[in-house]
Amino acid sequence: MRKNQVLAMQVLGQFTMGSVPFNQLPQLGGPNLMRGYYQGRFRDNNHLASQIEYRFLPLPLGFSKRIGAAVFASTGTVFSSAENLRWRDFRGAAGAGLRFLLFPKKDIFVLADYALTREGGGFYLYIGEAF
Repeated sequence: MRKNQVLAMQVLGQFTMGSVPFNQLPQLGGPNLMRGYYQGRFRDNNHLASQIEYRFLPLPLGFSKRIGAAVFASTGTVFSSAENLRWRDFRGAAGAGLRFLLFPKKDIFVLADYALTREGGGFYLYIGEAF
């Protein structure tokens, strides 16, 4: 976008066939995909999801050039088969967070994000970008 500003986008699908153990089913939720829902909130044989995030560093603060921020949104769904894929089943989440540039030479950040969904919200403290 501009110097020190990033627009990150991701579209992700995971598809399975046959008898898949529950703990191996595609899932949505957690710090990397559909923040705001707990890890594995939605599981089924298949999933489709997309997310977008606008990141900017540094914030115009006089005391530090290592603090940044981001805003993000995502949508996704899980479904048992292609015949059961419905637009009305897509869920959404959106939020914002702060970034602290922990290791400037390696571009490693500590994230503190808060995301909202129809079911509530979730707070995430994480090292590295969500995606």
